Amino acid sequence: MTMEQIGLNKDNIPQQIIPGKGAKGFRRIKGAILLLLGISLFYLIFNTSCANQGVPTGGVKDTIPPVVVKTVPSLRGTNYKGSDLRFTFDEFIISDAISEKLVVSPPMKKKPVIKMKGKTLIIEFPEDLRKETTYSLDFKDAVADNNEKNPIKDLRFSFSTGPAYDSLRVAGYVKDALTQEPVEKVLVMLHRNLDYLAFVDSIPDYIGTTDKDGLFMIDNVAKGSYRLYALTDADNSLNYNQATEKIAFDDSIIVPMSRYIVENDTIVKGNDTIAVSGHTDYSPKPQFLMLFEENKFNQYLDSYKRNQANKCDFFFHQTLSDSFRINLIRPVPPKDWSFIESNLKRDSITVWITDTIVSNSDTLKFELKYEMLDSLNQMVLKTDTLDLLYEKPKASKQKKKKNEKVVIPTIALSTNIQASGHDLYQRINIEAPEPLLSFDTSKIRLYSVEDTVKKQIPIVVEKDTNSIRKYYIEHHWEPDANYLFQIDSAAARNIYGYPSVKVDQKFKTQKEDYYGKIFLTVTNLKGPAIVQLLSNDKDERVLQKIQVLEDGQIVFPFLKPEKYKIRVIMDPNQNGKWDTGFLAEHRQPEQVIYFPTILKVRSNFEYKESMQMDYTPTIKKELFDEDLEKEKARKKEQAKKSKSEEESTD
Repeated sequence: MTMEQIGLNKDNIPQQIIPGKGAKGFRRIKGAILLLLGISLFYLIFNTSCANQGVPTGGVKDTIPPVVVKTVPSLRGTNYKGSDLRFTFDEFIISDAISEKLVVSPPMKKKPVIKMKGKTLIIEFPEDLRKETTYSLDFKDAVADNNEKNPIKDLRFSFSTGPAYDSLRVAGYVKDALTQEPVEKVLVMLHRNLDYLAFVDSIPDYIGTTDKDGLFMIDNVAKGSYRLYALTDADNSLNYNQATEKIAFDDSIIVPMSRYIVENDTIVKGNDTIAVSGHTDYSPKPQFLMLFEENKFNQYLDSYKRNQANKCDFFFHQTLSDSFRINLIRPVPPKDWSFIESNLKRDSITVWITDTIVSNSDTLKFELKYEMLDSLNQMVLKTDTLDLLYEKPKASKQKKKKNEKVVIPTIALSTNIQASGHDLYQRINIEAPEPLLSFDTSKIRLYSVEDTVKKQIPIVVEKDTNSIRKYYIEHHWEPDANYLFQIDSAAARNIYGYPSVKVDQKFKTQKEDYYGKIFLTVTNLKGPAIVQLLSNDKDERVLQKIQVLEDGQIVFPFLKPEKYKIRVIMDPNQNGKWDTGFLAEHRQPEQVIYFPTILKVRSNFEYKESMQMDYTPTIKKELFDEDLEKEKARKKEQAKKSKSEEESTD
């Protein structure tokens, strides 16, 4: 297109404002234009300099999400025979998140293709739609406007490929069975096939996903009987086929139904007029699914490392059986070349190399043999051959000084003793950095100290059955008392013959009034249970636990002035731990109930609390924290005060 065609000449001046011909007329017009531009520029500079300086706001910010103005097919339309859906909006939208968040039910083997054509969103189906089936599409918050990213919240759409439109619904919540926290992005599914194996090897008939509150809603369900499951679908297969996937299932067969409840409302306006309205009741009521991971035997080697020349670590997915064997292939080791240490769970193995010729080798070739399940779920002996490398750090080049003494290597024994405020309920733990060849525990002494007088206390040193490097001493400590703990030098020797250095630690125990105490009365208990005192953090570490058989009062003593949670686990088999569920036996995980308040313990205070066991599942775990509520109220009041001050200033 030329300049003339768009109404501009070579000087970018609109052609229609050039009335004269020749240079004289042109210069006259051009001069007038320059004068007008100068006046306009002066006006702009004057006004902007007098005004408040700042960045132009660009008008009122758009906070309104897009509006759907047309759909093909129509909402709740029937007899649709097309292969794609079209949604036209009143403005341009972004479609990046739709592919990830869109849930189509009944599900498809392949994901729909998402396209944009102007303001129209096109969803193309890669496979034929089922005949006489009602489809529902849940966009979540994936559709947003292009400018301000305002999302349409909970956008849903449905249509039918047949003459009938299914409108039944199944809804509920998914929570973690142990922590009772809502779980987001969990796949929830309905199966017409009532055999639990359908959950393992078949695609479900209807699906939905949970939001941040754990809420799921499966719409447009046909009449019938269903099994309800939930799954963290790691491989997007739409079925339960990995041992690490978490699952949940409903105990009952789900039969969705609905009924319209008519409500009469009398509006007095001249003559009496009765307005008829109502609402639809769906059944069953919201279902609560408890998500858990089965204890399936799925053994494999997670990882391994050799960070020290004399230490090799192997980490397994699950506890090793007694059939586990480890052999050093190269170099060929001498007899008694190592110590093997495992953690408490026996899923981590440490090989300590005692022979220096072996440990000085750059590469060690190991053979590991352990039991695992094959593809037919049969137990077989797996053999792994591994090379573990170690590169020695480069030693700094320093000249040896004349008459320099040879330093004899030693080891340092560590303890958990606190110099000030050692906990009254805490035992003394002793730990060596490497396995010990010998430890003369008669050279360990504990004294009570009053003024300058020492009095030796009889002690028993116990070896930790789970470690070849750890020992401990149990003792009933006196509050606010002084003690002295000693270990003679060379009392212990490690596997290389290096002696231990002397340990000489003075410490003082905590005052008794430093601690608080919780008395908890439990009522309406329907069987054996475990009452746990938890740390008030994300990990919820178990600090103390008490097994109970019936209603009554329990005590948590010697509590530091901190915040705590309390959790009750129903323990029908009385094994003292929480047991997960098992799908094949239709066994749910053991029920968990939280005390509704976070308890803040202060020094020298006793707290008497009551907990009436309520076995009804709740929507969300919301534990009341008095400090947080006060802080929220303070901030709310501050915001209200600030707003009032701004209004008075205006």
